[in-house]
Amino acid sequence: MCALLVGFAQPASADTPQERLERAQARLHDLSADLEIQIEECNTRREQHKAAQQAVEDNRAAYDEVAAALASARSQRGNVVAEMYKQSSSMGHVEALASPATSLNEYAERLAWLDITSRARTGAFERFGAAQDELAASAGMLEATEAQARRANADAQGSCEETRQRVEAEEARVSDLAAEVERLEEAAERRRQEEDAAAGDASAGKDSGDDGGSIATPEVSGNAAGAVEFALAQVGKPYAWGGSGPGSYDCSGLTSAAWAAAGKSLPHSSSMQYSATARVSKAALQPGDLMFFGSPIHHVSMYIGNGQMVEAPHSGAQVRVVSTGRSDFVGAGRP
Repeated sequence: MCALLVGFAQPASADTPQERLERAQARLHDLSADLEIQIEECNTRREQHKAAQQAVEDNRAAYDEVAAALASARSQRGNVVAEMYKQSSSMGHVEALASPATSLNEYAERLAWLDITSRARTGAFERFGAAQDELAASAGMLEATEAQARRANADAQGSCEETRQRVEAEEARVSDLAAEVERLEEAAERRRQEEDAAAGDASAGKDSGDDGGSIATPEVSGNAAGAVEFALAQVGKPYAWGGSGPGSYDCSGLTSAAWAAAGKSLPHSSSMQYSATARVSKAALQPGDLMFFGSPIHHVSMYIGNGQMVEAPHSGAQVRVVSTGRSDFVGAGRP
């Protein structure tokens, strides 16, 4: 009984520094993931609006082309009508056939001429009618794409306004958590270095896992070289939702800007980048490949080799190089 009472009297053991670090990291991950889902939804809506606007421009160009064809057909029809009027004022078809001919050949030539002119008239009117029909269809298509673009714009504005409000409400909390995680990570690194020094391991602590300091550019060939070089050059720049450079980036903004520097266009949306890239296994990753995280997909980074990736992580952080060992990895893609 005494032992039991003594057991109750003992205070609960305090959290270890490592436990505090892991708990802060988990809170930061959960909040950042929640915000990233909404941020990437806003990015996707913006990309959908861009695609709808491009469809409007394409259909407007097609409409202008059909309108020009109709104008040409109208001009041809006018010429035919004028010619018919001239002929009716002088000699019609019947008179042309009934007038004396000097030979059967001349009569045959008149018949052929009448056939040719008749088909020319018919063709001119048919082309005009077809052009009118095509213009009406093109106008309908243009109107439909304009309506779709308006809806896409409204969806993007609504989604991004909600995102803006949510990010502004949570940004301070994310920044505080990020600062706490950084402080705890630095403390953990100092402890590790002290333990290494106490153990007399002179070589330990050289590779601290820190994101700071110089980063060796990996050996990359082909178009991926430009993408990797660009992404690494952004290390240290701040994260900003919707950011696509040059001063700040969000996750998909960084990867799309990096591949744009290599001549490859990618949408500013992690889920759309997943759809726009060819699947590769994690074992087959090459520098420049994109890595996707979360369900639904809401984070993307760029693999740079040696088990590392460059990413724009979350509010309160900077573009950095980290290990690829995130637990929510869902797939990789090669642009």
